[in-house]
Amino acid sequence: MDSPEGKSPCTKHCKYDDAGLCRGCFRTKAEVKGWKRLGLAERAAINTRVLPLIRALGKPDKRRRKLDKRIARLERRLAKLKRKRDGV
Repeated sequence: MDSPEGKSPCTKHCKYDDAGLCRGCFRTKAEVKGWKRLGLAERAAINTRVLPLIRALGKPDKRRRKLDKRIARLERRLAKLKRKRDGV
């Protein structure tokens, strides 16, 4: 991630916002999926765009990812309980 050459800026925090950008590396879904097929110049251009954003926000920590997963699991459970309540 340090070199803007051809390395992937992936931070292993793949969640997409409403605009279709990854919250971890700020690439679009198409850029993430087609990364291996992109040329060196295209990769460098993407890295030039996203690396300052990644550095400014910092790398997402492991604890936050675990909490995000736990929250998502609890939200699914809550939705299930609401459906059950509404069905009674």
